[in-house]
Amino acid sequence: MVLRVSGQFPSSDPESDVDSLFDEPSTPSLPVAIRLAPPIPGLFVPPVLLPQELEEQIARECMRLYFDGRDVNQIMLFGRSVTDLRGNEEDVDARMGKGLPSFLIQLLHQLSTMLQPWIPGDLHDHLFPSRGAPPRARQVILNLYHPGEGISPHIDLLSRFDDGIIGVSLSSSCVMSFERVDNVTRDTKRLENGREDRNRWDLYLPERSILILSKDARYKWTHEIPGRTHDLAESEDGSQEHRLIERGTRLSITFRWLLPGADIVGGSET
Repeated sequence: MVLRVSGQFPSSDPESDVDSLFDEPSTPSLPVAIRLAPPIPGLFVPPVLLPQELEEQIARECMRLYFDGRDVNQIMLFGRSVTDLRGNEEDVDARMGKGLPSFLIQLLHQLSTMLQPWIPGDLHDHLFPSRGAPPRARQVILNLYHPGEGISPHIDLLSRFDDGIIGVSLSSSCVMSFERVDNVTRDTKRLENGREDRNRWDLYLPERSILILSKDARYKWTHEIPGRTHDLAESEDGSQEHRLIERGTRLSITFRWLLPGADIVGGSET
C-alpha cells in the first residue's frame, strides 16, 4: 500500500534564506539531488518545461473543479482512447482519452509534441496512440502535496497498470528518490560513460517538469517523494555550491494506462 508521509525540515537558523548556499556546518544533512536523469533504463526527464501559461491554466482548473473548498488531496479520473477510422474531426482528442476534461486533453496534446524529440519512437506511440490503435483505458491521478508531505517508496500496481507512466509537476518542485528493488545484490560501480551505477538516486524535479517511467524504471526501481519542506539540489550552473530550495504546494498529474480488464470494478487488487 502506498502511504502519504509527512516530515519537516529542522532549521537551526529561522532567518536563513532558502536560496542560500548549503554549506553551513549547523545545517542538517540532506541528500544532494541531481538535476539530470540518472542512468536508469526507461527513465526519461527531458530538458524541457511546460509553458508557464499552460501550467497556470491547468492548475487553476484543477483547483477550481476538484480541490478548492474540499477536504481532499487526491482525485482519480478515467478516460478511454478510441479512434474513428472514418476521419472524424474529434478523433484526435478521443485518442488521448475520451471522457477526460478538455484541459487534460490539451495537456496530453502538449506533452505529445514536447516529448517526441526526447523519447524513443515506440514509447511515444505507446503513450500517445495513433489512428487505428486499439481502445485502451487511461487513468489520471491528481495529487495535491502541501509542504512537508510526500509518498512512500512503491512500484505502481503491476496487476493494474501497464508500462509507460507520465508524471507532471505543477506549482512547485520536489525531489523524487529511486531505489533499486534488488539493491542488496548490487554494488556501486562505474558505467562505461563514467557515471556511477548506484542503488539509489535522488532527482530534483523542477516546477513544470515532465517525467516518464518505463521498462526498468517502471518495474525494477521504487520511487518516492520524501516528506520534507526543503530540498537540497545541485546548482543550475554546475558549480560545487548546492541550493537549498523550499517546497510550495505541488500539484502532480499522473497519466497511466490500465491493463486489459483492470478497468472493471470489483477486480482483484493483487
